[in-house]
Amino acid sequence: MKKSGRIPACLFNAGIFLNLLLLCSCATEPSACCSLPPDVSINPDAHRSLPADVPINQDAGRGGFLMVTVQLENGQELPMILDTGGGGTILDESLKRKLGKTLGTAPMHSYFGISTNNFYTAPKLYLGGAPLLMTGTAIATWDVKKRLSSFEHRRVMGILGIDVLEHYCIQMDFAAGKMRFLDDQHADKSTWGKAFPIVPVNDQDSRAAIAENLLGLQGPHSLIDSGWLGDGWLMPKYFQLWTNSAVVPTNGETRSPDGVFGGEKYPLVFLSEEDWPSDAIGLNFLARHLVTFDFPNHTVYLQRQSIGPLLNPRMAAFKPIPDREPKVTAHLRAMIQDLIDGTEHPDDYTASAWKLLLSKQKDIHAFTKVFGDIVSLTLVERSSVFGWRRSYSYRVEFTQGTMLVHFVFHGRNKLAYGHMEAVEWKEPAD
Repeated sequence: MKKSGRIPACLFNAGIFLNLLLLCSCATEPSACCSLPPDVSINPDAHRSLPADVPINQDAGRGGFLMVTVQLENGQELPMILDTGGGGTILDESLKRKLGKTLGTAPMHSYFGISTNNFYTAPKLYLGGAPLLMTGTAIATWDVKKRLSSFEHRRVMGILGIDVLEHYCIQMDFAAGKMRFLDDQHADKSTWGKAFPIVPVNDQDSRAAIAENLLGLQGPHSLIDSGWLGDGWLMPKYFQLWTNSAVVPTNGETRSPDGVFGGEKYPLVFLSEEDWPSDAIGLNFLARHLVTFDFPNHTVYLQRQSIGPLLNPRMAAFKPIPDREPKVTAHLRAMIQDLIDGTEHPDDYTASAWKLLLSKQKDIHAFTKVFGDIVSLTLVERSSVFGWRRSYSYRVEFTQGTMLVHFVFHGRNKLAYGHMEAVEWKEPAD
């Protein structure tokens, strides 16, 4: 889950808006690490058994994070985001009283800025009835519940990072709704799909990556980031090429809105531009496959199961309600059209929303072009706080798909926040 941020891009891309990261080993200063114990398993009992099958939440890879329920030794259940892009495991700061004495502090970079986080001796963690292995003996805390629960529409108490995941062979079967922990030494790997060697992101970042990107190029490394809710991102030079329809693709490349990975074409792939030392593949892209992370043998297997993006179950839960403010709906429609045309008006936004919008206009315009023309806006939810903070949810239909979008206005019709809750695409061509 890389650090990032977006806004009215979050009108159209939940994955762009929500992402968070570099923690623990990848984000700490050397002085914060020197007092910590060397890398060892903190739970020797974990060698004895593998976790049983764990259910995958229905909205994972369909607009929601991949959630697992981890237990503490006392049986307390902790809903946690499974994040292959997370440098280390994090627990919510509300648990710090159970963790004992602080070992030290270190900075963490996230969408919400830079924070100073405490480290503690890591507790024993359990999943699927089995104790979990962890590299190292320390764990960080952060206000996970406050920052992420509202976005995920459920309580979030931590992030399960690569310091735990790297010890296991984990198969994510999104079609069956199951996560399996497999015996990497004796499993039949012939049915797992195409194998991709796992390599480090670069010489300074040892997290898991694959040596190609969704533009279709071999060589550039892509972080495998299950904590990124979109399909992934490209570095600026590759993003500019991907969105440049005037340049004919060569050497197996593709152009927006399609992607190419492992020599296969993927329609309706949505990528952002990130000034970062690598590209990435995210959870929505992974969810199109049966994914097997054979971390002990440094290989990931992808067996494709879906042509296009998976449908989000939240779409069906929202039904039309009477629209008693048609002028607001008309105003929103005009604002969305302005986003598509590149003619946004600062008077339509709060100062902070406008500032963020200006910083990400290229991403927004590339993204909105894919959806085509606006067909309709249908109100499905409305609420307000003292009339000042007004919240609206709409089904926004375009020629290429339909979005469930949540908008918040402050004061006199100034948009302060926009967030895509779900998307439903029209059937892509193979």
